[in-house]
Amino acid sequence: MRWSSLSKLLACGAMAAALTGCPTDGPADAPQSRAEAMRFLNQATFGSDEASIDHLMTVGYEAWIDEQFALQPAFTYRDFFTKRDAEIKADNPGNLAAKAGADQVLEAFYTRALTDKAQLRARVGFALSEIFVVSFTDDILGLTVPQMVAGYMDTLDTALNGTYRDLLEAVAKSPAMGEYLSFRSNTKEVPELGHFPDENFAREVMQLFSIGLYELNPDGTQQLDAQGHPTETYSIDDVRGLAKVFTGWGNYRGAAYAAVSDQDCFFSASTCQDPEGYYKPMQAYDAFHSVSEKAFLGITLPAQGSTQSDLTAALDRLASHHNTAPFICKQLIQRLVTSNPTPDYVGRVAARFTSTGGNLKEVVKAILLDDEARGPVSLISSTHGKLREPVLRLTALLRAFQFTSATSNVSTSPLDAPATTRLNYIAIGNTSDPASSWGQAPLYSPSVFNFFRPGFTPPLSTGAQQGLVEPEMQLVNESSVTGYVNAVVDLVTNGIGPTVVVDADGQCGTFTPQIQQYIQSLDPKVAANKTLQDAAAQCKLDTLTRRSVTLQLTEQRAMAYDPTTLAQHIADRLLGGNITDGLRQSIQQTLTNLPVPALNAQQSNGDAINSALDKRVWTAIMMVAVSPEFLITK
Repeated sequence: MRWSSLSKLLACGAMAAALTGCPTDGPADAPQSRAEAMRFLNQATFGSDEASIDHLMTVGYEAWIDEQFALQPAFTYRDFFTKRDAEIKADNPGNLAAKAGADQVLEAFYTRALTDKAQLRARVGFALSEIFVVSFTDDILGLTVPQMVAGYMDTLDTALNGTYRDLLEAVAKSPAMGEYLSFRSNTKEVPELGHFPDENFAREVMQLFSIGLYELNPDGTQQLDAQGHPTETYSIDDVRGLAKVFTGWGNYRGAAYAAVSDQDCFFSASTCQDPEGYYKPMQAYDAFHSVSEKAFLGITLPAQGSTQSDLTAALDRLASHHNTAPFICKQLIQRLVTSNPTPDYVGRVAARFTSTGGNLKEVVKAILLDDEARGPVSLISSTHGKLREPVLRLTALLRAFQFTSATSNVSTSPLDAPATTRLNYIAIGNTSDPASSWGQAPLYSPSVFNFFRPGFTPPLSTGAQQGLVEPEMQLVNESSVTGYVNAVVDLVTNGIGPTVVVDADGQCGTFTPQIQQYIQSLDPKVAANKTLQDAAAQCKLDTLTRRSVTLQLTEQRAMAYDPTTLAQHIADRLLGGNITDGLRQSIQQTLTNLPVPALNAQQSNGDAINSALDKRVWTAIMMVAVSPEFLITK
């Protein structure tokens, strides 16, 4: 149902002080103000910048979405991981332990999130990674085969070109998912030996990836029995029947390994370790697949079915189940727009899912263009919106302002080798620790249930009393609140990521760790190394400890003489200008209380002046970054 013109006008009047350019006849095809543009980009990207706002206001919402889906990412995770692996090995000759790892997958993630033009694909890919979860907290994925996760992220991106059914099969055949949910090399039952197929993936593919725990109406509300209780969608017998489907899937085996036995390849013996198996879909090994009858979710697959034919039938059943459209669509709405979509909103998106055969582009378009996402009434609704999760806070802060990454200009090539062109990337690292960092890192979910559950509500909260959910609040506690404030302070004052020594002219020609030790005299043997002394003397180094990613706030420093101007500018960049009078006045008063010295007669106190101006800029950003206006997106 569309909002009436009268209700829109009343809503716009109620928030006229906060939002300019209210539409009078429904969500326009283009934003009517920069605030509206930022609202959309907060939902569809990793954060707005001035150029993206300008472009959206020029082309309009639907054309922008079409453009975004037509764009291809600047690189694949696989290519990025491979290049970084080669660089790391070249930087550490003779060190067999030197290789790319989970940090390099995070480098790929943040390089895309912060610099890639294909923002919508990256943002929806992140949303999918929080529904179809794999995690580096699994020791095998995190420490042994992180390239599987790189391949998994490419799998999610490729799936955006097709349907939910395509996505489900790609996930089911992913070696990363096979490892994470323990059904890679899952063998058929041998009852006389007490062996039965692993049930892990069978359970989670129903509970988390398709139909959910309880029967749903088309609008996502629960179907209730005569006693008012929800009805479960599956039983333990369904799990056991479906588990037999997910037997017989093992590592990919290319032509070079054709002569190796099925036994060795299925169980990933040392004689059958095809590197392509990190990235390519798992392969069917019929000899290890259950050939017994398989009954689940109201259907029965006949005995003697092949590994692939049974999988096809099972995934067809899951994709066509009446629960799947509302269950998946509601979660995508929660990840992109609002934690508590109305049943009407879920129903409209689920209907688009069904009518298009689960076309993911059409589903995303339906989510982002719906009246509840674009209309003005939801802006003043106390139940609309979502808590911005930590990863999205970080990316929004970085994209709102200019930043530099030192990692494309770090000297890490050997002394006896010429300088080489290195991959440009953004190194931020694992920010999972809630006490000392941001409390969340991509692909580091503590379990298959993601960082937070879609139905989570803080106990005894106002939301709980109102029957609302607040998923991202599962990450919030006393430690994480303090940790977030400290993380913002660290970001604006020092930057983020590992510390680096910057090679200012690209001529240093030695390893960054050695140069850093030499400069800081951490190791007497290194400090006495004449070769390193000569190398340091012959090249220009930034000898100060620098974080790999730093905000560049010279534009804001120039505004900091006037607290009113600076407060409005920061509000424009981070809030689209939608700043409450209370927050504005608080920022202005705080900045006024931070004095800026006048230039002295000798003009010798420029550093002190700049330091005072910087403190004002940092303070303004920090005050907005911890405010409800920034933390809650509408």
